[in-house]
Amino acid sequence: MIGATIDLRFDSPAAEQRFLEKVLAPNWDRYRSSAHWQQGWFWRYGQFEPYDVGLDGGQVRLVFDGDPAGFVDTHGDAWEAADGLADWSLRRYDEAGYESLLAQQREVKGWSGGTLEYRYKPLTSRLALTLAEEFDDELPAAPDPTDQNPLGIGFWSLLHSLFVQSGYDWYDEIAALERGLESRLHSIASYRGADAAREEYARLQASIRDLEAELETWLEEQSTGEATI
Repeated sequence: MIGATIDLRFDSPAAEQRFLEKVLAPNWDRYRSSAHWQQGWFWRYGQFEPYDVGLDGGQVRLVFDGDPAGFVDTHGDAWEAADGLADWSLRRYDEAGYESLLAQQREVKGWSGGTLEYRYKPLTSRLALTLAEEFDDELPAAPDPTDQNPLGIGFWSLLHSLFVQSGYDWYDEIAALERGLESRLHSIASYRGADAAREEYARLQASIRDLEAELETWLEEQSTGEATI
């Protein structure tokens, strides 16, 4: 078992999206059941192209433990013919001193954290590809409420459904979102600089202040403490 990353670079984010819909989604089960694939997932990066992070176009990474050479020989034709593919490359983790992708994840994120991510990232990959197949248009992250969508249903509510279906309560969900905010501020700082992180934090503070006023208005208009399951 050898860890590897296959970087696929596209001439545009639109080409990346087509690759997910036309190539990755219909072939993902074949990859997962392949004798050359033990465990793995994918990342996509086209959404970050508008920012100055060294990306020109779209990019997808296949990250897996298995037999890299055998996987490329068996499945490479499926992406080499993809519309808009600019080039691709393969990096093996043993060349960087790791015996596997799992070992790399554990070293970078700790034994427990690395093991958890190694187990759940394949699940999120399958969900993301299912969403790409299910929705003709991208599911909006957090749309403003409208007459046709008064609750602003979007990707945020998909995550809420996942929390509930996995057995988490209101306070678990809030704690997870708080941890996520902290993590994303750190990520903004890493890629865009300290000032960008501070600017986003200031925006969040203003949003929380607005939320306080909105919550009080909502509480005055609603019956509270009476809902049942």
